[in-house]
Amino acid sequence: MCPLFFPLLLALADPVPAVVLPAEVAAQPGRLVRLEARTAGKVVRWALASDDADLVPFPDGKVALFTSPRPGRYLVLAWTAAGDVPSEAARCVVVVGGPAPPPGPADPLAADLRRLFEADKTPDKAAHLAQLAAVYREAVKFADHPDVRTAAELAGRIRAAANSLVPADALVPLRKRVAEEIARHLPADGDRDLDPATRKTAAELFDRIATALEGIR
Repeated sequence: MCPLFFPLLLALADPVPAVVLPAEVAAQPGRLVRLEARTAGKVVRWALASDDADLVPFPDGKVALFTSPRPGRYLVLAWTAAGDVPSEAARCVVVVGGPAPPPGPADPLAADLRRLFEADKTPDKAAHLAQLAAVYREAVKFADHPDVRTAAELAGRIRAAANSLVPADALVPLRKRVAEEIARHLPADGDRDLDPATRKTAAELFDRIATALEGIR
């Protein structure tokens, strides 16, 4: 076979993977939105066409967290590559709705977490905060998952998710305060089965923690 045809055959055999994003996603001001890119590519790159919002990719690159305090329409782009050939950029519009509902009574936990975050001098603390908030949003689902049967299994799921997203030396005082709050409300006996009442308490607690973390600016 003529060597001139080799590059063409390679291109046909190994096309650039496409990236697929949802065309439009609804969000509320100040709340995290999880965006997932579907692709066969190994690495995904993200871009946000706005200065008044935040986009934090997960380490695996195929998930990113978006948040904005202001209503509006925000364009998010994602793409991958094969070799040195980039894919077309996928587009997703995040529509942030009207004003957030008025805050309820002040939460002492939220005040403590804000104070600890402001005192923290570690680099990239804003990105680590967004990732930690995402962990506790997912923890709400863990609390009601049938495969999670005991308090120890629930704690293990949360620990594994946190270890995969947040460096061990990031936000240490803040994470200790979160751990103290969890210890106050959830059973200390790790082998104890999670009954419906305990699952409900855990889900409400994790939602409260996630909301407090998301409210830090």
